[in-house]
Amino acid sequence: MKIKKILILSLVLLLTFCLFSCNEDEGDVPDGMKLASNLDIVDYKLFVPESWMVLLNDTRTAVQISKNDATNINVAQWSGVPSLEEWWNDYYKVEVLQDGGMQDVTVLGEGVEMLLDGHKAMKYTYTAKIGKNSYKYDVIACVTRGSVYVMHITYAQDKLTEENGEITYSAYEKNAEAVKSVIDNFKFN
Repeated sequence: MKIKKILILSLVLLLTFCLFSCNEDEGDVPDGMKLASNLDIVDYKLFVPESWMVLLNDTRTAVQISKNDATNINVAQWSGVPSLEEWWNDYYKVEVLQDGGMQDVTVLGEGVEMLLDGHKAMKYTYTAKIGKNSYKYDVIACVTRGSVYVMHITYAQDKLTEENGEITYSAYEKNAEAVKSVIDNFKFN
C-alpha cells in the first residue's frame, strides 16, 4: 500500500514537472496574445495580439496587424556588432537609409533610450518614401549576448493632403497601444 502511494505521488510530481517544463519553453503567454516567434530557431519571444497575422517565423519574425492594416513588426538579429551607435551609424544609416531604395528620408528621433526586456535599448524614428508611398518607422535596437536585436515597426501613410503635401499616419496613433503591448511583452530566452 505504501509503495502504491509513493508511486502515485512520484507520478503526480513527474506530471507536474512536465507541465511546467513545457510551459517554460513557450513562456507565459500574456492574456489576449500569442507567441509569434519560433523558439526552435530564435532566442527571443515575440508575443502579439491573437488577431495579428504571423507572416514569417524563421530566422526573423514578421507580423502584421491584418489584411486591412499593413502596420507590421519585424524582429531580426545581427551578430558581431559591438555597440548600438556603431550599428546605427555604420550599418543602418548607410545600408538601409541611404542605399536601401528609400527617398525623402527624415530622421525624427535618433537614439532615444529605453528598455527592452530590461536591457538598454535605443529607439530611432524616421519617415521615408518608397515609390509613391510614405512610411513612418520606429526601430528599436538592443545589444545583448554579442548581437544586435532589432524590432522594426512600419506604419504606412493613411492619406496625403494635396494642397500642402501633409502626410498623416493615423495608424501610428490607432495602433500605439497594441504596439506598446508587443514591445512591453518582448522577452529574451
